[in-house]
Amino acid sequence: MVMMMAPGGTVEMARAVLDEGADAVYVGVVGWSRRGAQDELNDDEIRQTIDYAATKGKEVRLVVNTLPSSTEIPMFLEHITRYAEWGARGFMISDIGCIHLARTVLPRDVEIHTSVGCGITNYEDVKFLGDAGADYVVLPYRLSVEEIRQITAENDVGIEVFLFKTPSGGKICPGKCMMSSYFSFRRWLDANGKDHFHGSASRGGDCLRVCQTDWKFNIGEAEFDQPMTIKENPALWLEELPEYLAAGVKCLKVPGRDRSPDLVRSITRVYRRAVDEILGSDRPNLSPYAAELEVMRGRWKTERSKRDNRLLTEAEKESRRAMAAAL
Repeated sequence: MVMMMAPGGTVEMARAVLDEGADAVYVGVVGWSRRGAQDELNDDEIRQTIDYAATKGKEVRLVVNTLPSSTEIPMFLEHITRYAEWGARGFMISDIGCIHLARTVLPRDVEIHTSVGCGITNYEDVKFLGDAGADYVVLPYRLSVEEIRQITAENDVGIEVFLFKTPSGGKICPGKCMMSSYFSFRRWLDANGKDHFHGSASRGGDCLRVCQTDWKFNIGEAEFDQPMTIKENPALWLEELPEYLAAGVKCLKVPGRDRSPDLVRSITRVYRRAVDEILGSDRPNLSPYAAELEVMRGRWKTERSKRDNRLLTEAEKESRRAMAAAL
């Protein structure tokens, strides 16, 4: 069985993707996932979403993929235990120690997904995380179909892939970048004693997308005249999907927690129909879905540009503020 998960950056988005046929919705917990608070849900919203999913026979999986400090681990365990009691059926975790601890406190039928922050590169990584307690291991954007075949041949852990990848594989492994922290780093405690950060996605703040701006590089006294970005923007994809499923992929992950609910609803609808076509036919015809997805790519690019421009502006402001404070 193949599970298709779609994002819920808001309650509206979460309900929309469940209505459009997603088997599960994944939502970030405020302060505990690698997004800003505007794309995460608080406890009341999480409970509403779990209850709504139950009425449709669907599931909610919660993103808790920051890197907790030692003092935050008891709070982390308290949160996931409570959400599991409410009916959450899975958790997405980056920290290896927390994956192990979560497996010891959660019911066995509540599944653990690794987050892309684990930085998988080969089948031994997958085996290690499976032994630590993961039921699903998500692969980074850059792996080929052949690499996925090698991974599934060596493991019985569920393999999860993004419906999203970089054309050339990218220069930075998603989840392993700390660049934003060098431009801006502020922290504050909430009423429960939880650390919140600006400038470090690994600690619950916004990634400022500084890899998306133009960079100039020097080698000695030689300066390259051609600016470049350090990381390419990933894009929605479809053509290789039959091969990915044939290679043993068990979970498909639609991206877009920080996009508009209407766009994510439309993307989920297209992928739901495409996956059903593939699973129901020996010779699936994906051309109608490819045409629809091309329209989605254009809408995605427009929304991405607006978001990246906003985040880069914030990064520039923070950089100027830090420089002024240092003078």
